Amino acid sequence: MFKLVFIFGVSISVVVSRVTFAKSEVLDDVDLKGTTTASFRCSVGCRVYSPTRNEKVVIVDSAGKEYKSLLNLADLKLGEFVELTGGKYQLKNKGAADPSFVFYAVEKGAPSYETTVAYVSSTSKITLASTTDTQKTVMSSSGAIRFSHFTGDFQTAFPSVYATGFDSVADTTCRAVYETVSAISILNTAFPLYSPIATINFKKTGAGRSVVVSGEQYISTTTGLDATAVFVSPGYVGCGIVGDSMYTSALLDLSFDSTIRASHSSGLFVILDGDFSIANAADAATLTVNDEVQKLYGKDQKLARTVDGMSASIGVEWARREGGKDRFALQIDVMADDGLAVQTTTNTVPTMTTNLDV
Repeated sequence: MFKLVFIFGVSISVVVSRVTFAKSEVLDDVDLKGTTTASFRCSVGCRVYSPTRNEKVVIVDSAGKEYKSLLNLADLKLGEFVELTGGKYQLKNKGAADPSFVFYAVEKGAPSYETTVAYVSSTSKITLASTTDTQKTVMSSSGAIRFSHFTGDFQTAFPSVYATGFDSVADTTCRAVYETVSAISILNTAFPLYSPIATINFKKTGAGRSVVVSGEQYISTTTGLDATAVFVSPGYVGCGIVGDSMYTSALLDLSFDSTIRASHSSGLFVILDGDFSIANAADAATLTVNDEVQKLYGKDQKLARTVDGMSASIGVEWARREGGKDRFALQIDVMADDGLAVQTTTNTVPTMTTNLDV
């Protein structure tokens, strides 16, 4: 039996720090809040992207010359981009104050610079395939990105998904929000990220492997046997290089209240992997494994745990404090213990094992 409840509201974050990576920046709502201009890095040249359909937010150079608007960028076809020569540039808002938007600027020469960037909205979806490229980046005007309908043979390459642009996938301070652990479970997996940008790394090119990506909001993760559940707080980045910065264009104030129950005649093998940075014990996430309750809080903490037994009950509860910088990401894989090979992540603390024979 599986029970999954999401509680949603709408709030405006007061986190006031843009998200700056080694070779790129993601600007969003906070960068034009209370001001009409926001600079971005492009000293050696850059490519710029945005899914936001707003003709009043435009790119200008240091002399005030106007280039493209965000609407111009949003109207680009898949695979197209705007490239600026090296110089000083700003976004300039000529319209209503405090616009909602997202903008991605990547410096020339950044890792995976030729990666295709796709756009989705709350009512659109696109199929991304590994035919010619190992990586694809998607940006969403809704503040949410859903991955579903993984299709193909993943036996020789296990995809991963990051809440970043393509240039940061190779950054060792960044962790994936989803790591495939078996070629079976990925086919049964779907999950949302409450982020304006994400990148899938298929790990291998070639026809026959794809995923459907949409900007749907209020969609829950899969839970079940031989499937993966993914819980990620709104605005989560997952990269040490950005410090406490979070995306602020994802305006969903999200709470998790989920219980996963499963049993199998040959036994179960459960992998829990994640990280969190929750300042106060009063705001802790609660992880319940059978009747064992663990409060998750602390600065920049990792979680790695395996569970085995004939049955398992995994509960996850967490609520984001409005305006706070707390963040949380957890992947839970529930598999029949039938001898199939699985892949475990290595970017976490040493694993704890709990036996659940009942």
